[in-house]
Amino acid sequence: MKETELYLPVKALLNEMGFYVKAEVKDVDILAVSEQKTIAVELKTAITLKLIYQAIDRQKLTDQVYVAIPKSAMQSHKEHFHSFELLLNRLGIGLILVSGDTAIIRLEPKVLDISLSNQRNSRKKKTLMNEFHERINHVNIGGTKGKVLTLYREKALLIAHAIMQHPGLTTTELKHYTQIENVSTILQKNYEGWFIKVDRAKYGIHPDKVDEIKAYHAQMGM
Repeated sequence: MKETELYLPVKALLNEMGFYVKAEVKDVDILAVSEQKTIAVELKTAITLKLIYQAIDRQKLTDQVYVAIPKSAMQSHKEHFHSFELLLNRLGIGLILVSGDTAIIRLEPKVLDISLSNQRNSRKKKTLMNEFHERINHVNIGGTKGKVLTLYREKALLIAHAIMQHPGLTTTELKHYTQIENVSTILQKNYEGWFIKVDRAKYGIHPDKVDEIKAYHAQMGM
């Protein structure tokens, strides 16, 4: 779909909303005017950073700004579309989707209430801060792809180190030795596949995982 094919459906939508519409007014793709307000609409066939830049620039000139894209662009950007909408919401930019001859408003140009968003995500924030304060290592490097040393993995490594240094410790003894409250849960769930149960309340290290664990221990300076 070409940008020019987006024009007529968006124009029809704005006309139905009571706006008088003209195209290519100065640098604005679509300018819609009513007695109450003015709207600028930027047309693009794909989601790009340039589209955001243009929309922000149009906010200096009109009361409201929308970006209009084909509905197919939403599918091609599926993995990150929620983040795209969140960005538009934070910037107070609306979103119009065009499919064939029909244009619909997907997102109104209303600025996101940051305080309300923070309240809704308070649990995630708490988890984030717990991870920060409870982690004791500094071996991760920002921008690293793949496995990083999370708080869970750090605890599992400390437990593994205790088992390797003192084979035969029970889960209760491991809890006291490592000062990790959820030792039993980590051993039972065994997400990394490092542990094997050898007896009631006693665990060992899987033979195939010894080298992997030792590599982590070396990284942590243990």
